[in-house]
Amino acid sequence: MKLLTAGAAIIDITPQKALFLHGYPHVERISEGVHDPLYASALILDNGEVQVGFCAVEVLYISAEIADRVREKVSKATGIKKDHLMISASHTHSGPVTVSDVFYDPVVPPADPQYIDYLVEKLVMVYIAAFQDKRECKIAVTTANASGVGGNRRSKTDAVDAEVPIIVLKDKLSNEIYALSTVYCMHPTVLHEDSKLYSADFPGYTREYIKENLGNDVILLYHTGPAGNQSPRHFITSNSFEEARRLGFMLGEKIYSSVSQLNENDFKDRVRLSVKQSRVMLPEKAFMNIDEAEKKVVYVKSKLERMRREKAPSSEIRTVECDWFGAEENKQLARMAAEGKLKDIYARVLPAEISVVAIDDTRFVFMPGELFVEYSLKIKEKFPNTFTAALSNGVLVGYIVTEEAEKEGGYEASNSIFPAKAGEILLKETFALLETLKKR
Repeated sequence: MKLLTAGAAIIDITPQKALFLHGYPHVERISEGVHDPLYASALILDNGEVQVGFCAVEVLYISAEIADRVREKVSKATGIKKDHLMISASHTHSGPVTVSDVFYDPVVPPADPQYIDYLVEKLVMVYIAAFQDKRECKIAVTTANASGVGGNRRSKTDAVDAEVPIIVLKDKLSNEIYALSTVYCMHPTVLHEDSKLYSADFPGYTREYIKENLGNDVILLYHTGPAGNQSPRHFITSNSFEEARRLGFMLGEKIYSSVSQLNENDFKDRVRLSVKQSRVMLPEKAFMNIDEAEKKVVYVKSKLERMRREKAPSSEIRTVECDWFGAEENKQLARMAAEGKLKDIYARVLPAEISVVAIDDTRFVFMPGELFVEYSLKIKEKFPNTFTAALSNGVLVGYIVTEEAEKEGGYEASNSIFPAKAGEILLKETFALLETLKKR
């Protein structure tokens, strides 16, 4: 193996005009300005034998079409294999629509084609800039514990994954840190539907904290892990930018503390790199009939009205409010299924791509969809030192829930076009890829 080289870059991807803000069901939100810019950050690792790239983008979703266009252009410009280029969404709910023709919410408009072209151009530019920034470096991988930043949105006592992996890169010549890459299993949803400004939500403040404490030129890649049932809901006092700053700085401090504890013996200038990839089909979901779906809407809405009258805690009201959103979307899906209109959506989002990147004995799984955190935990249970970035290289509409959540029938299960069995299929294929890497 040759000495490791790596480059990093960041670019502003904020829309240049007012666009629909995507993330909250049945809510019309048009942006009224910019609170903090949206960014895309890229990192490329090259050990002389294998090159691999990571790109973290502050939008709700990255479609397979966007990923394909970016990969094609970046590969042509750099020689990096297309399937060695990862692209994931942070899942901020204060950014533009980036996917068309797969959403069943009648309020959500198609993605603005001019913005999609602009976004693709920017992602290609940031990847090429990272490629051109490659320099001899040293790498370390550590973790931080993000407990307290957020948790399970159904209940504070349910499953969480607070372990945040951190890839740390130092310039070999100056010995200065110049890039970090992280994954955190948490919805970036401090800001709710009443906010009408472009914003990265709390991860944007995490970047700010890292710059203030490690240097203004340090580039942070923030990937969102399986966070389908994770949010700050039970950990905040308001849905304000002040709270987003508090949580973002809290996470930033935890990351900075872990990085600061590294010593020179933790860094390497040579590493093994490998990439494995697979694509799988997933089963279609069997929906309830339209009458049953309508009854569910009535039931959940009456429950919500009762809780509001009784002045239940705001976090509990929000959970049932989301269940109402889910019931409405379930009704729409039931109607579309009965009319055969879901076939085109399945065709657009499948097959699902799973990619695994290994850096020595640390592995990163990239897969599409909003998976429940239990999938991250199951992967780590079987393959320790393995971390999952969700919402990557494509879209799976709705959530990938557990069997327990499917039986409960809450917001996430109602919102999905896939049964819980889809999660087990993704898990089985991921295990197979990881076993292959294990035997190398």
